[in-house]
Amino acid sequence: MKYVMFPLALAGLLFTVSCNKDDENSTPDKTGLLTAHSWVLQDLTVSPAYDWFGDGSPITDIYALFPVCAQDDYTTFHRDGKAYFNEGAKKCFASDPQERAGTWAWQDGETAVSVTENGETEKWNVTKLTAAELVAAFTVTEDGVTYTFTSSYRKK
Repeated sequence: MKYVMFPLALAGLLFTVSCNKDDENSTPDKTGLLTAHSWVLQDLTVSPAYDWFGDGSPITDIYALFPVCAQDDYTTFHRDGKAYFNEGAKKCFASDPQERAGTWAWQDGETAVSVTENGETEKWNVTKLTAAELVAAFTVTEDGVTYTFTSSYRKK
């Protein structure tokens, strides 16, 4: 019985050592995190408050204005620099394409992403990027006021 226990104990020890170290240190790079899966918008705010409808009532929660059909849309970034914008299961307009293509690229030492669709480019300053969450901000200046839009995405 002694002879059976020692090989089993040794095998258990080797298994524990071989699995432990690599799993703890395998953090993907930023490109790996961004391209690992699709991203669904879960929040969009603006600061300072913006008069979205021009009725004298400025708001900060832009996402609250989104119709249900737009809340399942998602974006997928690929390692080759291509980006795809998908309408999700609930399309707002049947005539809209299910998916639109664009491009993306890292900027400023991988602290910002430029996203281009239909010839228009936005620069998103990435403030948080984890395996489960992407938070980015971009600015728009209108009538001398700079508005910061902050979008938060969750993995799909």
